Amino acid sequence: MSTKIKTLISGRGLLTILLVFLLVSVPSASSQQDDAEGSGSKAANISALDRLQMNLFINYDVNAEPTVQGRPTNISLGLSVNYIDIDELNGKITLHCWLSVRWQDDDRSWNILQYDNITKLHIPDHKVWKPQITLFNAAADVVNYLVSTQVILSNDGSFLWVPPAVYTAYCNLNMVNWPYDEQTCKLKIGTWSLSHLQAEYNAHNKKALDYEELVQSTEWEIVSGWTQFVHQDYYSYVEFIFTAQRRSSMYTAVIYTPATCIVLLALATFWLPPQMGEKIMLNGILILLIAGFLMYFAQLLPVLAGNTPLVVVFYSASLLLLSISTVIEVVVLYLATAQHKRRVPDFVKRLLHGKLGNWLLLSQFINVTELPASQQGNGVAKELDEHVYDNADDLMTSPLDINPSETPSARALQFDWVLLATAVDRLCFIGFSLVYIVLAIVYSI
Repeated sequence: MSTKIKTLISGRGLLTILLVFLLVSVPSASSQQDDAEGSGSKAANISALDRLQMNLFINYDVNAEPTVQGRPTNISLGLSVNYIDIDELNGKITLHCWLSVRWQDDDRSWNILQYDNITKLHIPDHKVWKPQITLFNAAADVVNYLVSTQVILSNDGSFLWVPPAVYTAYCNLNMVNWPYDEQTCKLKIGTWSLSHLQAEYNAHNKKALDYEELVQSTEWEIVSGWTQFVHQDYYSYVEFIFTAQRRSSMYTAVIYTPATCIVLLALATFWLPPQMGEKIMLNGILILLIAGFLMYFAQLLPVLAGNTPLVVVFYSASLLLLSISTVIEVVVLYLATAQHKRRVPDFVKRLLHGKLGNWLLLSQFINVTELPASQQGNGVAKELDEHVYDNADDLMTSPLDINPSETPSARALQFDWVLLATAVDRLCFIGFSLVYIVLAIVYSI
């Protein structure tokens, strides 16, 4: 019995399969060719900027510190101040500024001829490595964060980051010469992790501390500034030091003009007639006025040990002098109006009618007993009418009188005491004038 071997595919079937394969493979080949042409056109449409960014930041690690010739990159810091304000009560300074941060990365440079002469790239700051900049002497309640801005990358591999910032720092204030004071403050800006810092604004040798574009404050202006680098074991920072001067034109009208008026009025009380009780009232008004100024200073100025403003000391000294002046005026009023049983001592009377009286301008007062009877009701006599006693001549016979054998009239006796009171006023005027001059010189008022 013969067995027939059946082939899986006959010759005719094999021919059919080959024809089907050819029909399928030809369209696929044409489609592959079309895809190749399409990808080539897409590659041709990629811009030079996209190619540059792709080549620069492929396998880029934003946490890795850049290097220059195998060494960690150097960080350059600069500060451009826009506005300044000082809080005297809390001893703080606030600056609105732009922080300029520069560093170098050799791996991020390129040949501009290969990329259509592109020299700079603007990159979001979260896509590149940045140094962690910190204000070491910060005094704000919230940490001073830098605003997010773009970073400029140049073709030589240099990065420039200029974020705006509002820095609030502590400042050791010296208020002795307030309101004509100058304050020197420091901003300690650096990083805890990097020690390669320097104070350099940019490659054109501009100052690290720039305040030429400063918006003029109503009270402060920067008169000088400089920088210095401070290196510690584990960190380093740049000190931006500047001196700010207060604009004091307003204080001249608010503080010094009233002070001048107070001094003039305090001295003028010594030239009023000794019988006037209004002198004491005038001193009391001046005392209340000075007390009001001292309360104003207490609200305006901080309490600083050893740095009390000279103008405050001047007002305090004036308050003490006015208190002493009030006591003196009480004594003068008593000498001029009291019912004296004794005459003025002879040696004092001789001084009042001698050269001392001439120096004190007492010669213009004439004893009423020396005037004609028709004129005794005028001038000083009229002022003394209120202080002549009804039985004054009887009082002069008291055994307490200095010289009862030569008892003067009541009007002449009263005149001598008024003359003594006037002399006390004139002497106090000279003494207080000298004291105020010394205070003005010492406290530079």
